[in-house]
Amino acid sequence: MMPARVLRQASGRTALLLLLLLTSAGGGALAQEKVQPFTGTTLGGETFDLAAYLGKVPILLDFGSIYCSSCVTSIPHMITLQNRYGSEKLRVVGINLDTYGLARVRRFFGTFQRSINFPIVLDLELTVSRTFHVTTLPTYVLVDASGAVAATFVGYDDQTARRIDEAVRTLVEEGAVSPAVAQTREDVVLLSPDNFTKTYTDHISVVGLTGGHEGPFTLRLNGGSERQAIAYGRMFWVLTPLSLGSNFIEIRYRKGGSEATQAVVIFREPRMGEGLEIAFPEYKFHTPDREARCSPCHAMDAEGAGEIEVMTTFCLRCHSDLGGVAYVHGPIPVGGCSPCHDFTSKPHKYDLVTEGSDLCFSCHDDIRDKFARPYLHGPVAMGLCTLCHSPHSSPFKFQIRLPEGDMCLSCHEELKALSSRFVQHVPFQEGRCSGCHEPHAGDNAEYLLKETGGKLCTLCHDEEAMARHRHPVGRAPKFAVAGMTVDAAGNLTCRSCHEPHATDSEKLSPVAGGCAGCHKM
Repeated sequence: MMPARVLRQASGRTALLLLLLLTSAGGGALAQEKVQPFTGTTLGGETFDLAAYLGKVPILLDFGSIYCSSCVTSIPHMITLQNRYGSEKLRVVGINLDTYGLARVRRFFGTFQRSINFPIVLDLELTVSRTFHVTTLPTYVLVDASGAVAATFVGYDDQTARRIDEAVRTLVEEGAVSPAVAQTREDVVLLSPDNFTKTYTDHISVVGLTGGHEGPFTLRLNGGSERQAIAYGRMFWVLTPLSLGSNFIEIRYRKGGSEATQAVVIFREPRMGEGLEIAFPEYKFHTPDREARCSPCHAMDAEGAGEIEVMTTFCLRCHSDLGGVAYVHGPIPVGGCSPCHDFTSKPHKYDLVTEGSDLCFSCHDDIRDKFARPYLHGPVAMGLCTLCHSPHSSPFKFQIRLPEGDMCLSCHEELKALSSRFVQHVPFQEGRCSGCHEPHAGDNAEYLLKETGGKLCTLCHDEEAMARHRHPVGRAPKFAVAGMTVDAAGNLTCRSCHEPHATDSEKLSPVAGGCAGCHKM
């Protein structure tokens, strides 16, 4: 959900806790604040102008996403409210924040096309949601007939639904919202990460306040996979992987006799490539305002400055997930966070000492010369070692983030289809791409192959085996066959008869029917 190049701006955020308190169910600081009119485009492509209703009729602004289960659950309720009071007494306006994949958004709302009775406005640049300090989905802002904010509700469950009903009723019938309905009530609060931010990491910790609820607290990522949070005292914590692109994170919990949710959006941007960029601010935890949330209970400054082992022990109190796997970056087990992280950097503490491969070469200088070759793997050329290697730990050798074959296919997606072919070259089948290709740099312009022509094959197929192979190479074919590869001189090579990855024909033949595709058997 949420990303994309259509989002051009995103202002810096003040502390999420403060914003949530301002917008928590009860109006808070927003109460009596005059609303400024805004314009936008609806899902149907029409122009919407809030000025047509502002100051004339009560308005209920519904900020949501099709990926947010609570947002979706509340749609029939919004339809019912609009039908109950009619457009002369109440105007419901949906503000949709799904600016990525609009075709899917339109298809979703198409299922409601016969019953939906209020406009859905696209908040393409998050300008509307920022104006109303929306940091958690869903959020409902109730505006009175004078154009002032009467109440704000965050989250959706049976209790909140009843409070919205009562607030709308009293506003329509009596001209004001009852203080008992609009008062602030403590509820679950997500402290980290901040909503509408981006990160380059593949995992992130989600931390929140339980709001007095017993739990369990379950994280659901992008409407699919779920993870159980660890609750302790007034807090809960869960570590979740992140997908490239938008990540919609919901925390689900029991509230009374129903299920409630709180949700945030964080975008994982790749270090290289195009099409996955967004103008969200980068999320970094160790800034003064964010650390202030934790400092009442936790020490936020490393003890024993200069004592590497003590400083690393300090880090592992929270970042315990960085160890305990098969392959851990050498400095960590011997107490060495500070060689890579600057413990005195400001305003964000613990920034990297330097960026990219220069940081890696500060210790691994012995391999720098190996990269000084004519042809470089794309990530290496950009100095992005951490695209393939975890800087902390991994279950896989050389700290690569995935098994070797999966690691390569995560970028080279065009090869994924070959995985379903019937006949596969053994190294490809076993995910041993580095058997034929240099993973970092090489002397061969063709796919960083370790050797050219038949020399590559002899790395595994010994000369004795090749000598028994009677099919000619190094000469022109007697006749041309569609799909057969020849070298620049027009001569036969090993690849004339064998695909290097996979085919559906015997002996990895690139020609349908295998040998019989060229020769009458």
